[in-house]
Amino acid sequence: MTRVFLASFILMKAIIIMALAFILMATHAEGQVKWKPLLKAVEFSERDFVDTIRVRIESGAVIVPVEIAGQERHLLFDTGAEHGFWFGSQEEWMKPIDVDSTIWRDVNGKTGAASVFKIPEMGMGNLRLSNYPVSMGGHIGDYICGQFDGLIGFDLVTKGLSVKLDTKDSLMIVTDRKGFFDGEAKGQPTVKYWLAKPTYPLVYVELPFGNTYMSFDTGAVGHGVDLSNQALAHWLKKEKKRETIDSLAQLSDTTLNTNIGLYGVHADTLVERVVHLPTVQMGSLTVKDAYASSANMSMRIGSALLKHASLIIDSAKKRYVFLPHDGSRDITLNDKTSHSMRLIPTDSTGTLQAVVRKDSEAYGKRVRTGDLLIEADGIPIDDVCTYTSVRQRKKPGEEIHFLFRSPDGTEKRVAIARTE
Repeated sequence: MTRVFLASFILMKAIIIMALAFILMATHAEGQVKWKPLLKAVEFSERDFVDTIRVRIESGAVIVPVEIAGQERHLLFDTGAEHGFWFGSQEEWMKPIDVDSTIWRDVNGKTGAASVFKIPEMGMGNLRLSNYPVSMGGHIGDYICGQFDGLIGFDLVTKGLSVKLDTKDSLMIVTDRKGFFDGEAKGQPTVKYWLAKPTYPLVYVELPFGNTYMSFDTGAVGHGVDLSNQALAHWLKKEKKRETIDSLAQLSDTTLNTNIGLYGVHADTLVERVVHLPTVQMGSLTVKDAYASSANMSMRIGSALLKHASLIIDSAKKRYVFLPHDGSRDITLNDKTSHSMRLIPTDSTGTLQAVVRKDSEAYGKRVRTGDLLIEADGIPIDDVCTYTSVRQRKKPGEEIHFLFRSPDGTEKRVAIARTE
C-alpha cells in the first residue's frame, strides 16, 4: 500500500495572515493509490529548456498562473505537498483516473472520498505539461475563498524540473537543465534535502535544544518555524533540554487549536508554548530571531523565509539554495507578533472566534480567547471569506475596526492594526 501524504496544505495563512489557524491537510490514502505510474505518465512539451514566468507572491508563497482548457487558473507552489491537489469541483476537462481506492483520511482522522484526476494539458509559461495528476475532494475549497485553484506539488521537482522562486521580483524560472543555476548558487547558503518518500523532501534542522528533520514547506504561507506539541513534549522529558526550552519560552498558556481538514473542522484545547529561537541552523543557512509556536500538528519551516530571500530548488543535486534579498548569508525573521491574534472557525458554519495571546495588542484591548467576531469595519461576518475580503482592503499597519461578543454577551468594539 502506498501512503500518500499531501503534507501541509497550509493555505489560509496566505489569505488571512493574522486571522485564521492555518490549514494543515496532511492526508493519506486508506487504500492503494499508486502515484509512481501516474507521475511517470506526466510529459513535458520541451527538452533542454528554460522559461521565466511572472507569479504572484503572498507572504513569501508563490502562486503560479497556469492555462487549462483556455482559461487562466492559479496554483500554489507547495514544497510540502507530495502531489497536486484541486480545490474546486469537477470540471469537464478533468479525466478521472482509475485507482484501487479513493478513501482518504485527513489530519483530524476523518475519512471520506477524494478522487484522483489528471489534467490532460496544462500550460505553465511556454511549457506544456500533459497528464498531471491531482487529487480532489472534501470541503477545503470553502476556506480558500477563491484565492487559488489548487496546488503544484513537489512531484514536478522529482520529475526533473529545477526551479528558482524569485520572491524579490515576483518571477519563477523553470528548467530541466542540470547545473543551470550553479553560477548563481555559488557562495550562497545551501540546504540539502532528503526524500523521505519519493516526492516528500525533509531537511535537517539544528534547534537550540535538539536536532530534527523538518519539512521546508512553501505551502505554510507566512509561517516561520513551527514546532509540534508532541516533539516539544519529548524534549521536555530531558532535564537539560527542558531547562533550555524554559529559558527560551516567551509564553506558555492554554489556547484553542483548530485544524481544517479535508472533511471538516476539529478544535481542541492545549497548552501552547511560544519559544524564542535566537538561531536555527538549516544546512549553511542561519535563521535568526525566530519565534516558534508549539500549537501545531507537525514540525516545519514555512514560506516566511521567502519574504526575505529567493529560493533555488536544484532537483539534480537535491538541494535548496537561498538567496537573501539583502545580500547576507542569514535570514532574520523577527516574527514575535506572528499569530498574536487568530480568528478560527468554531465549526463548519464558518463562525469565527478569537484566539488571543496575553502579550498581544488585542489582549491589551480586552479581546479574549473565545470571543466571537460579529463585525469587521461595519460588515457582518458570518464566514471566513467575508472576513477575508474585508481584511484584504487594508494595508499592513492600517486598523480594522472589530466588533466582538464575549460568551457572556458583552460586546467589545476595538481597532487593531493589520500586522502585515
